[in-house]
Amino acid sequence: MRSLPTSDAIMQVKHALLINAKRAYEIKLQTGNGGNLSGRIPGADLIVIKASGCSFDQCKAENLVTVTLEGEQVDGDGLPSQELATHLAIYKQRPDVFGIFHSHSPWAIACASFNDTIPTVTFHAKSKLGRIPVLRLSGETTGANLAAIGAMLTADRNLRAFVQDRHGIFSFASTIELARYQAELVEETAQIAWSMALSKHLASNREPDA
Repeated sequence: MRSLPTSDAIMQVKHALLINAKRAYEIKLQTGNGGNLSGRIPGADLIVIKASGCSFDQCKAENLVTVTLEGEQVDGDGLPSQELATHLAIYKQRPDVFGIFHSHSPWAIACASFNDTIPTVTFHAKSKLGRIPVLRLSGETTGANLAAIGAMLTADRNLRAFVQDRHGIFSFASTIELARYQAELVEETAQIAWSMALSKHLASNREPDA
């Protein structure tokens, strides 16, 4: 049987996930029972991830499940998030990543519908996030989709976030708190970019004064 890290190591990761899940729900970065988040356990080939069907507001230590990097569940109630394969693909390719945050945030999804990247229209977004690509996939996560995610991560080894078309934000960082901060900034940036584009469109179509 696989030996688990000390309970303290697992609980520290779970505690960080719970704090950030609650914050994301409070500010409506994710509503309902969508979205997910995970954290890597330092020194072990294990992650903790939100259980499927559980809202961020309902997250408890009991419904955060522990999974190996090969996808084997070793602890926790319920099934791991349906996005587990995407999380594992990122962790395997990016050993520097210890937290992943995913939300179905509306401004990012809307902005991704007409751009290949989310325009980093503010100085803050440009310095903190760099490029935010839009990943266009055919439906749910499949082997082909994972290959596309892997290719994107290989092309930019400093990538901090991407938006999956019609699905939402994936943000990843050295901590789950930083990953959530980045997701907030992606959503804020998408809202500003959409508003600027709409303002420009309205101005160009305004009837001239008589």
